[in-house]
Amino acid sequence: MGRGTFSKVKYAIDTTTNKAYAVKIVDRKMIRKENMEAQLKREIAIMKILKQDHVVGMREVLQSSKHIYIVLELVTGGELFDRIVQAKRFTEDVARKFFQQLITGIHYCHSQGIAHRDLKPENLLLDENDDLKISDFGLSALSSASDGRQKMLMTTCGTPNYVAPEVLQEKGYNGKTADVWSCGVILYVMLAGFLPFEDETMNGLFAKIETGIFSYPSHFSADAKNLISRMLVVDPNRRISVDDIMAHPWFKKGYVPSTQQAVKKVEVSEHMIDNAVSETKEQEPTASDHSQPAQKIKQLNAFDLASALMSGTMNQLVSSEKVSIRRETRFMAQGAASVVLTAMEKILVQMGAHPSEKNGELKCFLSQNAQVLTFSIGVSETSGGFSLVEVRRGKGDILEFNTFYRKFVNELGSVVVSQKPKE
Repeated sequence: MGRGTFSKVKYAIDTTTNKAYAVKIVDRKMIRKENMEAQLKREIAIMKILKQDHVVGMREVLQSSKHIYIVLELVTGGELFDRIVQAKRFTEDVARKFFQQLITGIHYCHSQGIAHRDLKPENLLLDENDDLKISDFGLSALSSASDGRQKMLMTTCGTPNYVAPEVLQEKGYNGKTADVWSCGVILYVMLAGFLPFEDETMNGLFAKIETGIFSYPSHFSADAKNLISRMLVVDPNRRISVDDIMAHPWFKKGYVPSTQQAVKKVEVSEHMIDNAVSETKEQEPTASDHSQPAQKIKQLNAFDLASALMSGTMNQLVSSEKVSIRRETRFMAQGAASVVLTAMEKILVQMGAHPSEKNGELKCFLSQNAQVLTFSIGVSETSGGFSLVEVRRGKGDILEFNTFYRKFVNELGSVVVSQKPKE
């Protein structure tokens, strides 16, 4: 279903109930090598205690000698950002619905002493009922001390465009008020279709965030502007609280409080985080997960191709008008794998993506608009003179990747099946 730097996500079925889940398979060797064990333990410990309609649920954690398997609620509607891209921007009623669900989920997390610290549309998923689910708690932190006081966090984390100014200053910050800033940026993006703070350089971007100066499109209502202006306040001590957001007239319109808001707080400690993985079940899942040696060019038969196309989205064979960008995007290309790789490499060089071939894949990085994007491209040869291309996003903001991906597909022209030749 997806792939990250240290993990992949597979679709799974509980054979006793026939219920579907998403299983995050984490490579233990890689997280040890990159000193990511503490972060993974934190994510697992936090997911164990969060039980709320607008937070992705975790069923259990399994482990083997090589992998950790995190069994998660399956959320099938894609990322909120995909929906924003398709709509260009939301009406206030649509944005309000998603924002109400976001704040409801964040209110619950904060009530449990947990700040997310990496809120962005990419980490907000939609289920089959179009309800929002907060995901990816890998950068979360316990934001309350044992005596109930707010803990000042020191780690700079999160995506630059959504990060609060006090986080950039590295002087210690309250994770909960930092989450409010990120929610304000998300609301702005939903209503405007673009970010409030943008610049061509990272230093320029940070300077704009730290001044907090931005402008509103003319279609924003007075109440929406009032709420966002109270959220995007540079001084965290003067920033609106989550409780006050929920009492704001713009937020309250049509709001139905969650029945889970009054859930009793679960006491969480750093000890729980330390033991998050060691307490999991030591076993191998029934399904095999044996990695095959890398091949220069994979050969797919009809059954392999059908399986690949079913596990994800073909995006209408890459219609450049409605393509939905996720972590892994596939499209069909004309020609043998070697021919397609050569054509793509030429275009990537022209676009400044610095492609380098490794084990039959193109590894790329691109620096633009104060953002660094990394991604890889794999090609699997099929019968009939076609190839299946898989583009897997690594680091970088989905906004920038979405723009780059569209340009890349357009530049490939008739190499892409269903792409009209340039006139």
